[in-house]
Amino acid sequence: MSMAECSAACDDRKEDKEMEAKTMRKHIAIILAIFAAIFFLGSCGSSETEPAEKVYIEESEIDAALSDGDAYKGKYIDIVGKVFSIDKDDNTVAMQAWYDVEDAEQQFIVYADKEIAGSVKEDDFIRVDGKITGTFTGENYFGGEITALMIEAESLEVGGYDDIYAPAESTREIGETKDQHGVSVTLDRIEYAKGEARVYVTVKNDSGATASIYTFNAKAIQDGKQFDHEDNYEAGYDSDIGDVLDGASKDGVIRFKGLDPDSGFKLQIEAYSDDWDITLEDYVFEIE
Repeated sequence: MSMAECSAACDDRKEDKEMEAKTMRKHIAIILAIFAAIFFLGSCGSSETEPAEKVYIEESEIDAALSDGDAYKGKYIDIVGKVFSIDKDDNTVAMQAWYDVEDAEQQFIVYADKEIAGSVKEDDFIRVDGKITGTFTGENYFGGEITALMIEAESLEVGGYDDIYAPAESTREIGETKDQHGVSVTLDRIEYAKGEARVYVTVKNDSGATASIYTFNAKAIQDGKQFDHEDNYEAGYDSDIGDVLDGASKDGVIRFKGLDPDSGFKLQIEAYSDDWDITLEDYVFEIE
């Protein structure tokens, strides 16, 4: 390597280290700013008289509160989200979470005693019941300004997508089984949640050959409109059943967006067999 090349390489390494240090300083600045805000708010709140009755904002007001926490300061909120960052000091845990999980938008900050926060970690879904303490303003990793609703948690529940973020609002137990050549598909139940319907199916194969159940290609028809299965990666598991070996069984979840829980629909599931002498027609269920 020539002297010029060596010098250029050294300059590149120096620039990388400076960039890494700059990013770290910004990260530390965010952490310190959050905890400084928490300390300041806690100090100010210690001399205030708590209202005789807790006033909770309506669900329809959450978007507005996320945009302007100061306008709702002192009121209470019940909110769900997905944690993407956690910082801790000796007694307090500060969590940054997305309210709009699908698009990673509308962040809010929750701070809680360690006893309340428990073992919460990044990518957990949380339900928070707490008091709005205002708006946090800071700088992100790229130097842009961020604002976030700040919440002092009184209780915090941790769990998964299906039980915390989008729990079932209604459930229909079906238990209907259709069999072809020893390949049976059972429609177990349907859960209707916020923005989606979850169709739970079980496949059992006693046909003597491998069967393929293409739940990823499932269709629903409701009031003349077709709905295609949509993966929901936030749910944390693969919903496709795929190949089922002879003598085995598998469970799966088919997700549809937009189905009306008050109307029936037709469910159609595509299937094939490795035995060329067996023809599997689509499995069709009529849900009234």
